[in-house]
Amino acid sequence: MDKFRGLLITGICAAIFALAFSWGVPTRCVQLPNGMNIGKQAIIDLAKPYFRPEVVPKFQNGKSLLPGDAWPFFTTETTVYGTAEANDADDDFLFVWRMDTGLIRKDEDPARYQRLIEEAGPLLEGTRYGGFGSEIIMRQLQKQPAYADQTCWTRWIAVGNSGI
Repeated sequence: MDKFRGLLITGICAAIFALAFSWGVPTRCVQLPNGMNIGKQAIIDLAKPYFRPEVVPKFQNGKSLLPGDAWPFFTTETTVYGTAEANDADDDFLFVWRMDTGLIRKDEDPARYQRLIEEAGPLLEGTRYGGFGSEIIMRQLQKQPAYADQTCWTRWIAVGNSGI
């Protein structure tokens, strides 16, 4: 019985550690008015040089919207859009995301993509000069009091980019 008690305690501790590890931690980010966040993809990205994670658009639960960075990246009160960068430049794609429609790729639905871009409205203050990646947009927005000192959920480890 003592043998099983030790295994049970070890199993419970391992399960708690695994849950805490997969849940992640809060880190600095920008919470956009359209429901998307901009922040680190993970604390450590094993697929990147020096394990340095990218700053990406992500959901409240910490899951990335895109397989990697977005450049250029644009954000409005209702929409985020730009070019999703993949590991291979041939896999890059134009995208638009809105809370009510989800992610729309231009190559999959060009008419809907164009309509959503037209309905997006003006860019957020501090992001109007375009042509920047999501990391620079995040830094610009963090300079404004409305976006300063915000935190978002971030995974501990990213092993690689998952395809969309």
